[in-house]
Amino acid sequence: MPSARRPLDPDRPTESFALSLRELHRAAGGPKYRVLAAAINASNATVSAILNGHRLPSWEQTQAFVEACGGDSSEWKQRWMRADRSRGVDSASFSGHAAHAGATLTPVSDSEFYTAMLAEVHRARYRIMTSYIRLRPAAYFLSFTDEKTSRAAAAYFNAIVAWSEAPGRRSVRRVIATPNEEMMVWAQQLAKAAAEHPNYRIRVIDWPLAADAVNFAIFDDAVAFLAFTTGTTQQLSGFRIDEPAFVRGAIGHFEQLWLAGRELE
Repeated sequence: MPSARRPLDPDRPTESFALSLRELHRAAGGPKYRVLAAAINASNATVSAILNGHRLPSWEQTQAFVEACGGDSSEWKQRWMRADRSRGVDSASFSGHAAHAGATLTPVSDSEFYTAMLAEVHRARYRIMTSYIRLRPAAYFLSFTDEKTSRAAAAYFNAIVAWSEAPGRRSVRRVIATPNEEMMVWAQQLAKAAAEHPNYRIRVIDWPLAADAVNFAIFDDAVAFLAFTTGTTQQLSGFRIDEPAFVRGAIGHFEQLWLAGRELE
């Protein structure tokens, strides 16, 4: 049975959003939690946590919830974005200090980086977001990459495509910088291949700087990887971070890049 709904504070962004979802749920005739759980590809407990303001759902979860209740997803996208931007000051979203105490920042590099991300692909349930803001396409770096790392990278990228085709509501979004003609050609090739996979989307973004950015991959709302390129051989190194506040910030940054980007025809 669903847990009793607690009183919510409309001045807290996460709880205010939950109040709006409750109103939508009520207007839809109160669909059963198991129906909503199936729609958002989560558990009854997750539905309860969302409606009780304990967590802000991802946009993919919100969209599925809204559609299951007969709402307008385009209207709710704006509501969700406002709540997501505002919750940085929402103290309720920082509840559960025990979870923060267990947060880790783990250095990873080369083949270990791709192996660690591959493990997260297999654990992911509903969304993967990555950025590639570099001056040269991935193929350029093969001559600098050892065989073990090349195999690990291939396994990771192939797994993402396979993951996007698995049953359930899934989303892979990738932002690629196009600072030069070489990168634009590569992005066009990737976009053409991605068109065969409905849940795999690519957007390009102009990049005016003659330097790589710090890139990242985000899996659900659980973990983020930061990737740095260093030295003349562009060696890959980075960190795996499961600090909730950091992951939340990384998601917000990705959403800015995604909205600034454009899809290739």
